[in-house]
Amino acid sequence: MKKKYNTAKVSNDLIESFVKQNNLISFKILFYISRFDINIPDNSDNIIKLKIHTKDLLDYCNIDKQTLHRYVKKMVNTSICIHKDKEYISYISIIPRAKFVIGTNILELEMFREVLELICQVKRRFTIIDTMQLMKFKSKHSVRMIQILEMINGFDEKIGKRKTYTLEELNLMFSTNYKRLKSFEVEILKKVKKELDSNSKLSFIYQINYKKKDYRAGRPYAYSVTIDLINNKPQRLLF
Repeated sequence: MKKKYNTAKVSNDLIESFVKQNNLISFKILFYISRFDINIPDNSDNIIKLKIHTKDLLDYCNIDKQTLHRYVKKMVNTSICIHKDKEYISYISIIPRAKFVIGTNILELEMFREVLELICQVKRRFTIIDTMQLMKFKSKHSVRMIQILEMINGFDEKIGKRKTYTLEELNLMFSTNYKRLKSFEVEILKKVKKELDSNSKLSFIYQINYKKKDYRAGRPYAYSVTIDLINNKPQRLLF
């Protein structure tokens, strides 16, 4: 395993699975692993073994040893859903086996080939993430928003760097179940924007779009949100 720079290509499917698991620390461990240049031979076994130096992992993810043990255990007990085109849908453990070698700083992981291919995904849908910025996030929703902003950033230059979503679409993307767009704005949009403004080179501004229920009467209601990508110079919080 040779280290990459502080960016990672990770399958969107895997990111979406982790968002649904509501597990930010596992996100950070996943993206730490994704920084390595992992060569998976075509003729390799279904189980791939990795050795990780825990001291480097702890420093990079800004977590302590107890937290690492707790969340590695959670990852052993967590499964994700993998769609293989139109061939099958499978449920698979993220880490079937993990071993902390006593007296050393070594963590030995056994991972299924399918999961590693999603972590090192380059052939299907993927998101490029600045892992140094990701380690500063405190919300899983910030990771999801970065994924959306990276997608918007990839739009053709002739197309505006913006995207409009209804509440139903936002609930699906963020694995939430809000009944009102105003609630989504207060609990998700505002908090995510604040975190990205402080920690990310990409951030956003947004506008709530209203429309009437019919053409006769009644107050307009919040129908959708238009998200505009902005380049950001992170401002460190004083408090």
